[in-house]
Amino acid sequence: MLIRHFIKLTSTARVVTYNKFFINKRITLSPLCRCRNIQNRLYTTERGTKDAEKLTNTNNIIFSGGPSKVSTGRRNKLSSDELLEKLIANLSTDIHQKNRVYKNDLVTVINKIKELNMSSKKQGLLLLKCCSELLPDETPSVRMALVELVWNTIKPHTKFDVEHYNELLRAYIANNRTLTVSTFVAQMGSVKPNLTTYELILRTLGEAGDINQCTEVISNMKAQDLPATESVFNSLIICQGKMGKLENIQEILTMMKSLKLEYSINTFTAVTRAFAFNKNNELLIDEIEKARNIGIKFDEIHIMEIVKTLAAVSNYGPIPQVLKYLPKEILQTPSITPFMQSVSTTLVFQNHPMVALEIYKCLPLPSFGPKDDMGLHGRSLVRDCVKASMSSSVIAQITQELMTSGRNPIAIQNAAEAALQLGKIPLALDMFTRMKHVGLPLRPHYFWPIFIHTSKTYGEKGIMNTLSTMVAMEVKPDYETIIDYILPHVSFTSPQNLMKKFLETGLTVTSVLTPMMVTLLNTGQVRAASEICELFQGKVDAEVLLQPLLKGYLISSDTKSTIHILEDVTSKASEKDKDWVGRFLCVCMSKKKVKEDITEVLFLVKALQNTQIRISTSAADYCISKIPENHKKDNTESVKEAFIQITDDRLVDDGEFFVQRIPHPKQMNEAGLKSHLVELEAKGMNTRGVLRKLLQQYCREGNLAAAREILDKCQTEGVFLSAGMKASIFDLHVKLGELDLAEIALADLNKSSPNFTLDEYKVIDFATLMVYRKKIKKAFELINEQSKKRRIKGGRNISMNCWRLMDATAAQGSPADTRHMLELLTSLRYCRPDNTMLGPLVRVHLKSGNLEEAVKEFVKLSEKYKKTPLKHELLCKILKAMSDGKTEDTFIENEKANGKLNRLVQTILNVNKQIHGPGDVQLTLIAALADVGYKKTLRKLFLDPTIKFHPDALMRHCERFADEKKVEALEAIGECARDLRHINVEEIYNMILEVFQRDDKCQEALSLWYKMQENEIIPSQKFVRNLCSMCKANNKHIPSDLSIFLDKQMKSV
Repeated sequence: MLIRHFIKLTSTARVVTYNKFFINKRITLSPLCRCRNIQNRLYTTERGTKDAEKLTNTNNIIFSGGPSKVSTGRRNKLSSDELLEKLIANLSTDIHQKNRVYKNDLVTVINKIKELNMSSKKQGLLLLKCCSELLPDETPSVRMALVELVWNTIKPHTKFDVEHYNELLRAYIANNRTLTVSTFVAQMGSVKPNLTTYELILRTLGEAGDINQCTEVISNMKAQDLPATESVFNSLIICQGKMGKLENIQEILTMMKSLKLEYSINTFTAVTRAFAFNKNNELLIDEIEKARNIGIKFDEIHIMEIVKTLAAVSNYGPIPQVLKYLPKEILQTPSITPFMQSVSTTLVFQNHPMVALEIYKCLPLPSFGPKDDMGLHGRSLVRDCVKASMSSSVIAQITQELMTSGRNPIAIQNAAEAALQLGKIPLALDMFTRMKHVGLPLRPHYFWPIFIHTSKTYGEKGIMNTLSTMVAMEVKPDYETIIDYILPHVSFTSPQNLMKKFLETGLTVTSVLTPMMVTLLNTGQVRAASEICELFQGKVDAEVLLQPLLKGYLISSDTKSTIHILEDVTSKASEKDKDWVGRFLCVCMSKKKVKEDITEVLFLVKALQNTQIRISTSAADYCISKIPENHKKDNTESVKEAFIQITDDRLVDDGEFFVQRIPHPKQMNEAGLKSHLVELEAKGMNTRGVLRKLLQQYCREGNLAAAREILDKCQTEGVFLSAGMKASIFDLHVKLGELDLAEIALADLNKSSPNFTLDEYKVIDFATLMVYRKKIKKAFELINEQSKKRRIKGGRNISMNCWRLMDATAAQGSPADTRHMLELLTSLRYCRPDNTMLGPLVRVHLKSGNLEEAVKEFVKLSEKYKKTPLKHELLCKILKAMSDGKTEDTFIENEKANGKLNRLVQTILNVNKQIHGPGDVQLTLIAALADVGYKKTLRKLFLDPTIKFHPDALMRHCERFADEKKVEALEAIGECARDLRHINVEEIYNMILEVFQRDDKCQEALSLWYKMQENEIIPSQKFVRNLCSMCKANNKHIPSDLSIFLDKQMKSV
């Protein structure tokens, strides 16, 4: 019956096929006139996702049970719809805050809509709006290509209405595109143009100077009884201006008056632009003054329209005068507005950078405080010029103007930075040269991007050329530049020839010798490092060489070359008053690997005895003090004697290097804290800090006796117990389940520090202890009371503590108590109602064996929260109950009878299908049958050809069984799935063996092997190797059959 029902569930699954709409390389958007065959660009954007924080628990409670393994899932990812909403919201934010959008962001949204084949009307309109001057750094052709891409993307799922076509017309206007009216209206199909549509069509034609089509449109409007609005006349004014017929403008204005249409700022702007098209500067200024005299104030939008028109006809002369008509609040503020910034960018990318500069020049000079960014003003202008590939001379002219005016003292540095970021290396070098001429400092790290770029493009030759340029500019490369950005990109096949190449570029031996030696030593080439140090005369930074020299010595064991380097370092060190050999040996003795095996150091020190090298007494004392005590006495004495033999009392090095520093108590372990406490007590110093650290240490470890001893010491010595110390004592009592003492400690804490707030973990853990002691009502009161004192953060870290509280309530209380506890915790935002938190609501019924109520609760929770809590455990309980405590044969008989329990199983599977889909039903039933050990039914299920599931999903269930060490369930799946090609039985047996390996159960592992032999299951190579290793580790005899498999594998290898 179960299998039949299971097949029934499977048969109801519907496969939804999503239509995919592909955009060809060349697309034609029907309403686009004169814009055919636009090359479509493909864009990709990547967004990283961070791994979610793992669920951790810092407040484990000894008395509380819980799941054997804490699950560490990722944070809930945003659904596709939510992600689209977020991306759209980002576009809207950029529009409102910056008056612009970025192409990559726009294309990301388009691709997401294409993927989902879904978007709202509002979203589609927003995307069309973005393909206008909101993309100021893109050319009109690119923007029109994006219009076409948006239109084709939303077309499959959008019913276009008049608003879409109106937005399309606005894109035409912004991108200087014209149209054929009859074709456009025809392509609108059943969508009827409204007044706005005709106004926009006229605006489009007016900008193109197409008076013939304008006349036709106006005739159509008259035929449809549509009124002639101010916008219509403004479009005609612009059209006449574009055609050069200024004499007709007055007629249009007269006609407006006859129709009693008042001139607004838009009309004056249209007339001004008409004069601008014809370079009639006097009439242009007169028109602005005329408007001003009758009380009309131009805002930034209208002034920028006029400026863009003047720039378009290369009439730059009147622009500074026009900009003076901007609103006073703008002309009195040094910061440029987002709209003007966007216009400035547009002008730069339309090859009018000097006009963009004029916009900045009309603003007052900024004043800089000591902490202000002096490169802020005009930085965007400079960057736009670099991005738009303006010539070096133009960029230099703009930066010079910004610097001399005091608007941006480091504008040329901004240009260099932008050039480097955009990979324009020749421009960056030119800017460096100009920086040098004006006295701005050039620093080595400015050249880092250039080294990376040239190394990828030209290899070692590019590095050397860049170095030569750097030296010619009198910039000395520092150690970091050479070690990180030069040496990784050159060949060390011949270090001596490499050094000569560096010298030819103009570098000195001293500047490059130390980093070259460090590079060689880190790779174990001690001899090569010794040779270049000996052959080339220059100073070395001995302190930098200590660690690499030790590393090289440990890799190569080349004692001779190491000693030669020590001799050369002593003579060539920039600081000769230091005992560098002694310091090197101190570094050796501080290394953990060396202290574990001191033979390497002993060998080196004995070799030093045959040379003239000696070390200071302080170095010898330090090295001897670092000799570990766990070595054999003879070895220890030999090392001590060897250090004494190379000691020279005449050498002095009193640097702090040899001082044995005492770690801060924060870094001390328990033994260190105890020793430090004894030392402080002997000196009569303040011990409170150490006592507090010890108390916290003991509380973390659950060492009550030691904690009480420290507490008694504090009370005896009159040490003041801070609120934090008292909270630690309270938490210790809670963890050890001492309710009475915990209540006393909390009362004392509240009395002495009434404003102190316990952290959320301690509150929940204390409530859990109360529940276990049958004081459920008190637990509710505690949580309610404490919630009034804090702003609860909740989150994943405390969720396991909340689960323990819920589990304790389910174990000790009633279903009503458990439900009340969940409502309280979720309402106070301690946790969220996920599967883990909802599980105890079902378990409280399983506690009393009431399966029907458990299923009812399961159904209720699934309907309310769309979750399936305790699904597997509940299903297993019912399947076991169906066997009446007997064998699987009894289960099969009861299952055929289709009784009450069978209907409960069907209910769970139906709910599971509704929440997780039909694909999960198969795996849920398979996992439950395996867990209860019903192998006959499981085998029948596997052999049924109508039962289909993804093998990887089954393997994930098996991995969960392995994590929970459910070997019987894994064996059941392994046995029942044998001879089935689509299930990886070998991997299942590998998981079983890994469980035995974790617990070191060698005998059980061998029994598994014998079972596999009986069932004729061929093991994997990994299984054979692991089992043989396990037998050897446990001194067990390797079975002969297993040895044969191992030999076969060895031969094949």
